Amino acid sequence: MLSVDRLRVIAENARRYLLLISAYNPGVHLGSALSVLDILTVLYGTGRVKFLNGGVDRNWLVLSKGHAVHAIYAIAAAMGYLTWEDLRNSGTIGSILQNHPELGAPGVDVATGSLGQGVSIAVGIALGLKMRGLSHRRVYLIMGDGELDEGQVWEALSTAAHYRLTNLVPIVDHNKMQLDGEVSKIKGKGNLRARFEALGYRVVEVDGHDIAALVGVLEDIESSSEQSIVIAHTVRGKGIPLLEGTTRQRLTREEAFEILQQMCTECG
Repeated sequence: MLSVDRLRVIAENARRYLLLISAYNPGVHLGSALSVLDILTVLYGTGRVKFLNGGVDRNWLVLSKGHAVHAIYAIAAAMGYLTWEDLRNSGTIGSILQNHPELGAPGVDVATGSLGQGVSIAVGIALGLKMRGLSHRRVYLIMGDGELDEGQVWEALSTAAHYRLTNLVPIVDHNKMQLDGEVSKIKGKGNLRARFEALGYRVVEVDGHDIAALVGVLEDIESSSEQSIVIAHTVRGKGIPLLEGTTRQRLTREEAFEILQQMCTECG
């Protein structure tokens, strides 16, 4: 397992790769990808999930907020599984790296796109593993807070609670933003902790950009017999001042290169 310091380096390198992707791929959801980047870095960097998978007897990752998939591509490049040329061609015809998760891309276990559906798929995989006697294998599920608008999400989480799927690890990327604006203004969620607790989950809240805290939370959940759900408090566009905490998803090529140059200058 990589050290926390090494995970931080991977995350920072992945941020730079995301900027490079955004300079060439107009379909990237940069703000959303930056928001979930540290969470995904911990999952892949600690070996909980892997970029090259096969078979059923393993851990799984479902990125239900599939529009943030470029974060997975960037981390894969930072860890040596993809080249810059692969990233540059993302979203083009013939590329294995499309703008929503598709099978065949490194790190993609499930093709997702329509919000909410990935949650149901993750619950199905977790139940299937349990029925096969593989409850020691976990399914890490990444959801967006805007995605919680979907009724399907709550039906699926209720089903997981009913079947006591402790091998399902739902993580909410709680950046308080969605496509049309602030989550609280589009469809307020009320007391999110209380809503999850009412379904029977133990709720753990964490700074979604604190690598060490994320590692600790996952270790805590994995050693617990309770059904748990993580609310990861994040910032949309984390690390890029032009995007941080805004509904803006993209940069122009000129902006991306200018910010990248600044970042490289600061890091020496």
